[in-house]
Amino acid sequence: MSSDFYSVPAAEKSVIENHSRSFSLAAKLLPRPMQRDVQRLYAWCRWCDDAVDEASTQEEAQRQIDLLRKDVGLIFRNEVPQHPASLWLAEVVRKYEIPRQWPMDLLDGMEADVTSTEILSIDELKNYCYQAAGTVGLMMARILGVDDSLALRQAKSLGMAMQLTNIARDVDEDWKLGRRYIPAQWLPLVPCRDRRPNNDEVRKGVDEILRLADAFYEDGYKGLEHLPNGARVAIRLAGRVYQEIGNEIRRQDFAVIENRVFVPRSGKFRILLRCFGEELVFRFRQLKPSPLPVKSKIVTTPGANKLQAAYEENCYLGFHGLSITCLMAMLLFLMVGLNPKESAYSHLPWLYSSTCSFLSVAFGFLANRSYKKFVQQ
Repeated sequence: MSSDFYSVPAAEKSVIENHSRSFSLAAKLLPRPMQRDVQRLYAWCRWCDDAVDEASTQEEAQRQIDLLRKDVGLIFRNEVPQHPASLWLAEVVRKYEIPRQWPMDLLDGMEADVTSTEILSIDELKNYCYQAAGTVGLMMARILGVDDSLALRQAKSLGMAMQLTNIARDVDEDWKLGRRYIPAQWLPLVPCRDRRPNNDEVRKGVDEILRLADAFYEDGYKGLEHLPNGARVAIRLAGRVYQEIGNEIRRQDFAVIENRVFVPRSGKFRILLRCFGEELVFRFRQLKPSPLPVKSKIVTTPGANKLQAAYEENCYLGFHGLSITCLMAMLLFLMVGLNPKESAYSHLPWLYSSTCSFLSVAFGFLANRSYKKFVQQ
């Protein structure tokens, strides 16, 4: 067993920052008490995934999965796990009472990557997507305080949708590993390292995968209303960015062979703005203010306190969104300043970048002030 398998970073935060900018950004939008637990869950899932993908042999991968599966058993017996990465899972499991079946199912999906290289049917595909990512959606939902059966099903759907997007994007990469996750009825070719398919051959399969993903995204987004305030934007952002990968694949005419499709920063910026806009619309729709008395006691009535708290909370959300928006705009202007198209205007991006930086700090201050007032209500 390789020594790298046991070389775990001291901070779980570094795992998500080094492996996924999109998830890292989404996690930073969560309320602080939830951030670290989400980072722990991501770190454990990523470490398990790397145990399979980076193993030198199939036998080594199987041994590592067996050890991680044994650790899950130890965690649920309140014993100390053997692998240091399993301590991340232990913290989350004990804090949120996550069922044993979910992490076990996740490991079953990773074992399938080792023992089975071809998906034959749509039902088999759905089961694999549940194991690989639907389980993560379920565990994430628990961390975010969701326990409703319908909401959990929708969280599972969102996770499965994101896994389907991964499959569509990574056809070429998986093919090199001798894996084919697109069902045989959509892609009848047998995975072979010596013979790679072309874009025309995988077009139908990738298109069908993305259609199925969109159906799961639609179901998954319905569950956002069950999430607590402060968590919806983060989860919506993660989902929208991943769904946009599928849209980008379509725009590039399904050119997934020898081309890893991604969402550019400008695209993520637009999605972030859209997510904050959708959240504001959702918040204001939830507000149902009742008629208030005209007397001076208005501030001390429970109804007034509730309305004031809602107002401060929405101010916090708006200022927080503007702060992040200005921060991203600052980064965009910074990139333009480093690569100016016309020397005559080379100073403008730096001016705009400085202005956005100032506005980001100012809006952040206002957001913090509104949050403190909200907590005091």
